[in-house]
Amino acid sequence: MGHPHQILSRRKLLGGIAAGTALLGTGGLSAPLWARDSHVLPFRQNAATLKLHFNENSLGMSPKAVMAAQSAVKNSPNRYADSSIAALRGALSGILELPASQIMLGNGSTDIIKAVVTAAAQVRATVIEPDPTFGDVRRYARGYGLKVIQVPVGAGFKTDIGALRARAEATAGPLLINICNPNNPTGTIIDQSALTEWMDAAPADHMFLIDEAYFDYAKESNGYSSCLDDIRGGRENIVVARTFSKVYGMAGMRVGFGMAAPETAKRVGTFAPNYNMSIAGLKAASASLEDTAFYNTSMASNATAKAILLETLGELGLEHIPSHTNFVLHRIGSDLDSYKKRMADNGVLVGRRMTAEDGWNRLSIGTPEEMMVFARTLRAFRDNGWV
Repeated sequence: MGHPHQILSRRKLLGGIAAGTALLGTGGLSAPLWARDSHVLPFRQNAATLKLHFNENSLGMSPKAVMAAQSAVKNSPNRYADSSIAALRGALSGILELPASQIMLGNGSTDIIKAVVTAAAQVRATVIEPDPTFGDVRRYARGYGLKVIQVPVGAGFKTDIGALRARAEATAGPLLINICNPNNPTGTIIDQSALTEWMDAAPADHMFLIDEAYFDYAKESNGYSSCLDDIRGGRENIVVARTFSKVYGMAGMRVGFGMAAPETAKRVGTFAPNYNMSIAGLKAASASLEDTAFYNTSMASNATAKAILLETLGELGLEHIPSHTNFVLHRIGSDLDSYKKRMADNGVLVGRRMTAEDGWNRLSIGTPEEMMVFARTLRAFRDNGWV
């Protein structure tokens, strides 16, 4: 099939889907040839599992990052990672145009999230967040015995900044406002001007955690803006968290980072891992920042694979929420439990229940080749009356 990082052209891929190319095996899809009581499609028997459920990057890491991690394991696993921590913070400082002292490192962005929640727990803050959203803030908060208030998202699954602000202004005491932008699991971006206006008016004991795990995928989207400029401008009531797990393909290596203005970085950084990090992950992260060719390949792969998925959903009339990430929330035309089981029977792992309304699934974007296989599988599901 060629080099694993090679990206096929969108036209060729989409044309291959329509024609039922040899890449996906044989067998027409115009009418099902299998027994109606069987959930296993002929072309999926004994096939490789498609892991499309955890928003991972199927490309894996940059080859340069792999070599850097291997070298670290071979040459210095017996050494603490202090110099590698300093090197990564220095590299990020240059890229982000932010002093290294304002950059916190963690084992994934979840470590940064935990540090922020731990700091909020010192003042017994109440957490306010949209529903649905990524669950680690409320998990840690409830572990500390903090109250968590969830505000339903608005039309089109968009985070309702106005409703969140109204709830915050009606709640006494210190607050931690959790906003994931783009949001997981919806893939939507927030109204940045409304958020900025809110932060300008908020009291000092209202802290904003902005989870930008999917920043790279969203940064070119109309209407999207990072909150990094607010930190560069000295705003102390905000922490921005990012990760190497997504576009850099390092989910298993566990490296993330947080950014904050000086006093906030000092206070929250007290609860960050400090030197307690893996030298292999740190070396891989530094190498990833230098490998711009892989970064561009990873971005192009996601865009091409997403186009394949959206083309298929459109063809089948399955509504989707416009996504600025490496996943898509879409209708499935059935209840999720049945859909998820049938997909698993066919070696396809899809997302768990994440919405109040049944009949939606969050599907992670794989490689273009993987999405072609998924497209064929979804068409076969339609032929069999399962979606």
